[in-house]
Amino acid sequence: MIYSRIITALAVVFALAGCAGDDRVEVTVENTETITHYAQFRDPEQNRVAIFVFEEGISSVDIKHHAQSLAHKEERLLAAYYFPEQGIDLPPARLSRSGHIVRANDLMYEDDDVSSWHYAFLRPFAGEPRFADCLEAPMDVLCRQK
Repeated sequence: MIYSRIITALAVVFALAGCAGDDRVEVTVENTETITHYAQFRDPEQNRVAIFVFEEGISSVDIKHHAQSLAHKEERLLAAYYFPEQGIDLPPARLSRSGHIVRANDLMYEDDDVSSWHYAFLRPFAGEPRFADCLEAPMDVLCRQK
């Protein structure tokens, strides 16, 4: 009797975990040989701000392709910032503890501990996605103005 309850409870837990995974973003699939997930804030509505680091020698075309392939939910915000390896001093937990999507994105632009990123990608709530190469166009609105 007790074993059947345990088995039933485990089955329910695994079923719920499987359902919960449908809305979660699996960051390991966003890693490539040259681009690695560094930090992320994601709210319950699946809006998110993500930071990636990339290896030296990767092209802006490869970064843009990676950004455009990131998992996202329709009508939800996705902001991605790309730093060279060793080019970010922000502790990853700082972003994840932002508490709100607006504060997470504000942290990227207003916190003095955040260095300038090289590339940014924004998929807004509505409208067309934008990619910015901040090395080529440092005054782009998506780039950090320090």
